Amino acid sequence: MNNSLVWQRNILPNGLRVLYLPKPSANTAQLSIAIEYGSNSEAEAEAGSAHFLEHMLAGGSDKRIQKSRNIESYGGSLNFYTDHEYTMSFVDVLPESLPQAAQVLSELLFDDSFDEEKFASERKIILHELAEETDDPSVLIEKLLLKSLFKDHPVNRPIGGYPKTLNQLNLHQLEAIHTAAYKPQNMILILMGNLSDDQVQNVLKYYKDEPKQQQKITKQTYPQETTKPLKKVSKCKRGITQTYLNIGAKTVNTKNKDAHKLDLISMILGGGASSRLFIELREKRALTYDVATTHSKGLDFGYLNISCAVKNANVDKTRKLIFNEFTKLYTEQVLEEELERNKKLILSGILRGIDSPDDCQDILAFMEIQFNHEKALNNYLDKIKTVTTADILEVAQTYLQEDNFTTVMLKPK
Repeated sequence: MNNSLVWQRNILPNGLRVLYLPKPSANTAQLSIAIEYGSNSEAEAEAGSAHFLEHMLAGGSDKRIQKSRNIESYGGSLNFYTDHEYTMSFVDVLPESLPQAAQVLSELLFDDSFDEEKFASERKIILHELAEETDDPSVLIEKLLLKSLFKDHPVNRPIGGYPKTLNQLNLHQLEAIHTAAYKPQNMILILMGNLSDDQVQNVLKYYKDEPKQQQKITKQTYPQETTKPLKKVSKCKRGITQTYLNIGAKTVNTKNKDAHKLDLISMILGGGASSRLFIELREKRALTYDVATTHSKGLDFGYLNISCAVKNANVDKTRKLIFNEFTKLYTEQVLEEELERNKKLILSGILRGIDSPDDCQDILAFMEIQFNHEKALNNYLDKIKTVTTADILEVAQTYLQEDNFTTVMLKPK
């Protein structure tokens, strides 16, 4: 067992989950707070509210803005972002400044006062952010893919919401979400670095207060969708010179017995320069600069996505070649050598993530939300090690049939 992949896990009396991953060679320390409220938690009419509230944490009043800037006085950096299943706050500082940074972050998270004037200002900023995403073809095409794959699940909505829903939101709605979601029993505190017990306790003292409300927020879950996606979706966009191509299929959630096997299939298809699609589409035929395959999943959703950009005249050819690789996977067993190489790629990718402060916090938060266990990452890797070539063939036969996929194209206008 790799000790660097097992963290200390404790639950405080107020329900706050505390994860500490020692890093003996680290020169800085990181404190992260994951709030189990993301875009999947929102009502449809309030799409974008989790992300809006995240903006308000640091920019929702002059007092908040000043506190956020004070982190830099300690030589630190502060960041917030929203995902489908959680909102993350992240501080990276010198170890001796960690208690001061912990106090600032605690005040930003638990203070329930926001200014109406800053609310109006942040709305304008977020609308600019959404406009930038609309200009980015790689972001836009994934939104189109999710909209096609998922009819009812909120993962089909953009994390930032829509201009219409943002313009209809009011400050009272955000305050209500803050009251319900921003309390210790709905949070995960993550510490990383070379810290003494005293330093850890000096951080935790700012998070031990009893919450104002004891009940935990109710999480809505969604059943697996059985409807078949559209076969093809095509949209035109000005300002691009190539066709952006995404081919995707619904898969399974994190706890499904096939989830880790699909991660390996994703790696075999497009996980690196030795992957099948990279060799076939780039090296052999020079059809694209890059091709990537991802398997994204959460508590109640999952999808496989192959993405690349090609000349418009080569779209059909590229699509056919991708489906040819699917066919090979469900008709021929992969070689043992290829399977073992991709297992090592998954392991090395996780280890690099653990070494990176920015990635490590997300790995720990994801594992805690999905599995609630300090050995979740080791358990996952143990499952990866046991996958056989026969497993890959069986799972490919289940999920890689052409009828399961939708093709989304974003073409030059």
